[in-house]
Amino acid sequence: MFWYIISLNEEREADFNLKFNLKNVPENVVITTGLPSNVKVTLKDRGAQLLSYKYSGGLPTINIDFKNHDLQSGHVVLKNSDITKILLAKLQPTTKVTAISPSVLEYYYNFGLHAKKPVVLRASLDAEKFYNIAAVKLYPDSVNVYASKQILDTLTAVYTEFISLTQLKERTVRRVSLEKIKGTKMDPEKTLLRIDIDQITEKSVTVPIKWVNFPATKVLKTFPSKVKVTFQVGTTIYKQIKAEDFVIVVNYEEVLKNDDGKLHLSLKSIPTGVSHIRIIPEDVDYLIEDVSEDE
Repeated sequence: MFWYIISLNEEREADFNLKFNLKNVPENVVITTGLPSNVKVTLKDRGAQLLSYKYSGGLPTINIDFKNHDLQSGHVVLKNSDITKILLAKLQPTTKVTAISPSVLEYYYNFGLHAKKPVVLRASLDAEKFYNIAAVKLYPDSVNVYASKQILDTLTAVYTEFISLTQLKERTVRRVSLEKIKGTKMDPEKTLLRIDIDQITEKSVTVPIKWVNFPATKVLKTFPSKVKVTFQVGTTIYKQIKAEDFVIVVNYEEVLKNDDGKLHLSLKSIPTGVSHIRIIPEDVDYLIEDVSEDE
């Protein structure tokens, strides 16, 4: 107890959290980036006095009068010396301020200038096996950004904080925060991410082989004339995918370059939403016949 009492009378340093209140802000002013919510201040005094600050509810709130600072530039930097002066006036005369962190205290504001900007999702999304990501939507997909004209003129979009979701197999909804940009305020500050998941199934259609750019006296015949196209597709759009959505075309120039007696087929048009496409057979026999122009 003796040594404890002795230590309370010795000069020590301790860290405290300092809170700020920006007062007298006009109704037509929007604070786009406020003062830091967590400011650490280091005080030096007798141990007993530091304990008194700690157990008496912490340090008093520092009031910053908006009207006492720059009212035009949209950016105010508060000097540490001014903060120290205000704080010391609320503390005991023996107390000293040895450090304030962050070292720069500032806030940004404007007079309601804003613009609507699109929201871009930053994410890594992956569905579980046999499932597919059918749609990814943001609500809202654009937000009002309050900032200076210079920032608004150069800002093309705002981005979400990065989110990673894996092994998805059902509709997933997440509220995602927007990345903060110094000197701006976004309304709203979050967006709702909805990921629609679809179960994958397999489907096959029969697609005819078409030919283009052949001379009028030439006709292409392939064996077979139609092939099977097999693919994976989500159940929600299963019925929407038709054979007409796939196009297999053989160009006359490709045939002239061919020297192995078979044509290798490839798709020239593929509908959205399908994957793992296979053509059966992928190589076909062919024959070019001469026909009379009178026929």
